[in-house]
Amino acid sequence: MKALEYKQSKKDSAFLQIANREIETHSENECLIKVRGCGVCGSDLLKLERSLVKEGTVLGHEMVGEIYKISDQLSEKYNLKIGDRIISSHHVPCGICDYCLNKQESLCKQFKSTNFNPGAFCEYTILSEDHLKYTVRKISEHVSDLEASFTEPIACCIKAIKKSKLLEYRGKKQVTIFGLGSIGQIIGRLINHYRQKLNLDINIDGIDLIEAKREQALEHGFDQCLDKIEDSGESSNFIFLAAGAAPCVDSAINNISNGGTIVVFSSLAEEFKGFNNNAIYYKELNIMGSYSPNLEDLYEAHELIEKQEITCGDLISHKSNLSNLGETILKARSENGIKVYLDLT
Repeated sequence: MKALEYKQSKKDSAFLQIANREIETHSENECLIKVRGCGVCGSDLLKLERSLVKEGTVLGHEMVGEIYKISDQLSEKYNLKIGDRIISSHHVPCGICDYCLNKQESLCKQFKSTNFNPGAFCEYTILSEDHLKYTVRKISEHVSDLEASFTEPIACCIKAIKKSKLLEYRGKKQVTIFGLGSIGQIIGRLINHYRQKLNLDINIDGIDLIEAKREQALEHGFDQCLDKIEDSGESSNFIFLAAGAAPCVDSAINNISNGGTIVVFSSLAEEFKGFNNNAIYYKELNIMGSYSPNLEDLYEAHELIEKQEITCGDLISHKSNLSNLGETILKARSENGIKVYLDLT
């Protein structure tokens, strides 16, 4: 099969090189998936650019696929058949460790060690029985592959919002989202969904340097979008950092209210020193990270997509195939695109 492998020397193709690989032999307790499409996550790009994976690694986890081979036993046990379109998260928690018991599944040792085999930037991949049991969800006919590919990133954003306790905060809430790439825009759309559903008093602001991104956010529930924020001292109760830019950290600290919450949903270069200790202390701030989703978040994201209560397909600015994914990633970057989708149909 064809697969895109990490190759450090291939800077002109976003460190991706197409290769022919044997399809891994799968056991009766595994399922062979034909990949239909895969979203390109910002974490994939960081791993490539910062050499965080070994050469030959196949990345890709925002996968949409179809059942290609499955044993009769697994087919009956999990109500799956050849041809079924599915989504699946790449990691599977154990469900019994202290992390899992306290809704910190992304810190679970098994969660961190499980994955697709290989990643979904390829024609076929293998899922374990644990994937079938816990993370695989079937896609209805009315949902496109492209929309379904947002299940995992939407789930990540659901977790970030829940973890912030925004929905439990009493009174009027000012939310500011730094960075209006796909994650920042999804967070804003979800908050808009929740405020309508729960009748909450929330104002949603977005900050981004790119005008087209600001305009798109305004069309999908944001109340105001700016290219910068003036340091006011107490403008926001909740700030979501969805931009991997160090200046955003200082700006967040300068614009968070006393007792406010900053959710870190981005990675910065290793040399960055961190948040201002005294500001955290005197303003009694809540600073937290949010990474991968819990299973309950994955299920909620799947339901929202199935009911078409959240749609994100318009966030795909560039599409590609296996032969030109690297070039498409570079093109998207040069054109200030939001997100790339790998289409294998």
